[in-house]
Amino acid sequence: MTPTKPNTTALRPICKLIIALAVLGSPACPALDYEPLRMLILGDSNIYESFGKELESDFSAAGYQVKRRGKPTSGMARPDFFDWLTTGAELVDRYRPDVVLIMFGGNDGQRLEPFPGSGGTRIKWKHEAAWKAEYTRRIRTLVRILGGHGARVFLLSPTNRRSQKAVEKMQRVIACQRAAVGDLYFATWVDTWTPSSGIDGRYLRRGSDPAARHHHWREVRYRKGDGIHLTKAGAVDLREKIATELRRCGVIAW
Repeated sequence: MTPTKPNTTALRPICKLIIALAVLGSPACPALDYEPLRMLILGDSNIYESFGKELESDFSAAGYQVKRRGKPTSGMARPDFFDWLTTGAELVDRYRPDVVLIMFGGNDGQRLEPFPGSGGTRIKWKHEAAWKAEYTRRIRTLVRILGGHGARVFLLSPTNRRSQKAVEKMQRVIACQRAAVGDLYFATWVDTWTPSSGIDGRYLRRGSDPAARHHHWREVRYRKGDGIHLTKAGAVDLREKIATELRRCGVIAW
């Protein structure tokens, strides 16, 4: 396979951040105006609810200009319900982000409906090979759209969940997502499945209260009653766990 030719515009967010940190951290240099990094945070109910709010709050506090758009029950399987390709293109053109965080997949373990006006056909979940090929194509297309103006794109996987049937479905979704961005130099897949799991491999239902860790240990719920959605404590715990990966990639917020 011919390697993808690097696009130097993808380095712009990191260069801007390095320059800004160097200026702000040097007592010998006067304070200079610089353009804040722009960030889009997009996804399903996890982004609409606590997890997305935690990310938005932290990156805003770090100096990013953040725009968050979450649509509950959305994903890439049902563009007849919500078309993320169209919405993503509109948001990128409007905000010209330097960094994009996206989180999809939790609602995608189902049939794939065609995009409106595309003339395509429905692909059933049981038709595994065709489903994988089309879903991978959709994720890759979306990531390319979001990175079209030189943004660095981070694709966050679905989290672990209680239902064994849902767990099995998410394994297919995650495999397709990783394959979709594997050779895109500007895109990074971020695992949230492992950090949302316990040592037994099952979904992490409860854990220590992040708000009380510096004082005393207290157990709280990390998931809501459906065994899928994160509580505020669960969202904080997950955000703290993925911070290392985001820092490693040059996205500094904490």
